[in-house]
Amino acid sequence: MTVARAMGPALLSVAVASATAAPLDALLGAWPERAGPSSAAAAAQLEAGLSFVNRHIDFSDPEDDPELAARAARGDYRAAHLSGGWAPAPGWWLAGTLAQRELDDGVDRYRYLGWQLAAQWRWHEPPAGSRLPAMALRLGAWGHRAGETATTTPVRVPGAVLDTVTIRDPADRTLQLDAIASWTLRPGLELGVLASVGDTRLSYGGLTATTRRNGCSYDLLFTGNDIFGTLAEPCNAPGGVIEQFFDSSGSYGVDVPAEIAWRGRFVQWGVNLRGETGAWTWAAGFLWHRIRRDGVDDVVAERGRSAYTHNRQLVLDAGWRFQPGWALFLRADLGERLFFNELPVTYNSSTAGRFGSRLSLLTAGLRAQF
Repeated sequence: MTVARAMGPALLSVAVASATAAPLDALLGAWPERAGPSSAAAAAQLEAGLSFVNRHIDFSDPEDDPELAARAARGDYRAAHLSGGWAPAPGWWLAGTLAQRELDDGVDRYRYLGWQLAAQWRWHEPPAGSRLPAMALRLGAWGHRAGETATTTPVRVPGAVLDTVTIRDPADRTLQLDAIASWTLRPGLELGVLASVGDTRLSYGGLTATTRRNGCSYDLLFTGNDIFGTLAEPCNAPGGVIEQFFDSSGSYGVDVPAEIAWRGRFVQWGVNLRGETGAWTWAAGFLWHRIRRDGVDDVVAERGRSAYTHNRQLVLDAGWRFQPGWALFLRADLGERLFFNELPVTYNSSTAGRFGSRLSLLTAGLRAQF
């Protein structure tokens, strides 16, 4: 009903490559304390970076009118992140990230704060010269939130058009467990594989909107599926003016909480190579991700639209150590689906169709080891 089209843009936002699960999951290894296969272990690390798209993002939907589709096809994305890691004991690695994300869908602009915390334990360390892998377990939590997101694009629903929609405190939260194995193929070259399971939940604090009925403007307040409307300004209409009314989104076949505050469970696997030659390090990783969302994807399918449930990503990373402990890096993230497993809060029954677009991100920044 109302929330669908509106929430899409309202929930889209910037995702720093290292701030969430997707991009760096493809590069996970059992020795996170090393900058490269030949590098010594560090007691701590810091990374700061800026992310941007190397071309416009297409946020358009097949149901958009031509004018809106043209504007939505020229979306933009920017992000900044600061991440760090610390080895409190041999075999242990604690990591955290903060990120500011900004997304422009061609009509409105949205900002989110991203966060991540993780603890990794290397439970098997192979002896030197062994062909056995180092093996680790990693438990992490990550998510995004905003104080408010608002869209000024009219939203068509059965029996009405919402002129504006505002969502208060939209957020997502994910718990994730990774199993990681890394092999030293030869000096300066490392192979890694990973498998993960996770649980994602979306939430929001409130939903309001504006609309017109019989030529009069109304403010709408949603409580679950209940809608309370009040006259926004004095109005003269033939046959009299209704100052207040109650309605239910359920009568239109829409379950607001289930469609925008869903829960999902995912599995993923990945493989990567890491290399080091002199002052240069490089890494290449592939990640396959599949999610099952409760409720919302069934609704999408019932309405005859595509519910995207899997994503493939390729991540390439290069670093140049310009002095001991300090390096510049450039990372490319190529995704089959638009912000698919990076920014769950942007996915709902209305925005599902927008995730068919591909994503290409670049991140540049500075790394330090201590």
